[in-house]
Amino acid sequence: MLTSVTVSAVVLLWLGGYALTCWRWPFTACRRCKGKARFMSPSGKFWRPCRQCKGTGQRVRTGRRIWVALRGIGS
Repeated sequence: MLTSVTVSAVVLLWLGGYALTCWRWPFTACRRCKGKARFMSPSGKFWRPCRQCKGTGQRVRTGRRIWVALRGIGS
C-alpha cells in the first residue's frame, strides 16, 4: 500500500524531472502538425504551413511558460 510520503516523493521527483526538461529543452513538437511545420491541404495536392506554430514545427512547453510568467511577476 502506498503511503502519502511515497506518493509525495514520486510527485516531487516527477516535477523535478519535468522542471529540468523545461529548462534544458524549452521547445517541443507542435501538437497540430506533430513537428513537421506543415500539413496537407484539404485537396491533398499542396502543403501548407501550420498556422498554430507559424511553420516552425515547435511550441514552448507549458512548464516553460509558467516559469517565464513566474519570473516576470518578481520584476
